[in-house]
Amino acid sequence: MGEVIWLGVLLGVGAALSVGPIFVTILNEAATRGFGAAFRVILGSATADVVLLLPALAFAWVIAAVARAAFWVGLAGAAFFLWLAVGAVRDAVRLWRAETAPRAEGWAFWKGVVGNLANPLTWTFWLATGTPAMLRAEHLAGSAGLVAFTVTWFVVASGLEAVIALAVARSGRRIGHRGQGAFTALSGVVFVALAGLMLTRSTG
Repeated sequence: MGEVIWLGVLLGVGAALSVGPIFVTILNEAATRGFGAAFRVILGSATADVVLLLPALAFAWVIAAVARAAFWVGLAGAAFFLWLAVGAVRDAVRLWRAETAPRAEGWAFWKGVVGNLANPLTWTFWLATGTPAMLRAEHLAGSAGLVAFTVTWFVVASGLEAVIALAVARSGRRIGHRGQGAFTALSGVVFVALAGLMLTRSTG
């Protein structure tokens, strides 16, 4: 069982610290709308992973079939992240001008869900890493090992993302509106770069 727990910890840390669309969305929400909004993105992303986890474990071929549709997933993901980039730039301008901080949006949770599902790398992750890791945990310790691995992975990944989001949200008091605006503008640039990367990978 010890190997199962370590497998979950390592996968969770790797997932939390991989700089991708969800990581940038979490940081952007934390910087502009606070920890609560960022945490809802984390929960949304975790929910999307659960949506993928179950069919991945039961039917690995489902994930493989969707992975073959990388172009369409990448196109949808690129459009979504370009839209997030526009929102980030708008928020950055508002913060730079020292206007009121962007108000919390009720759909931060869905940013996490859509952002995760619209990312072809998420599907590739479940095909190449997530599913084999779950099967390894089940092989080592049966159903209990699979549950322990899954819970460990989600707690570590979401917990680490939450700690980072809290640090970014609290930094707003130190760096001021203009610092937050600059960080938010950088998020917009990263969203555009990620959209371009998705299109390049899905058409390559």
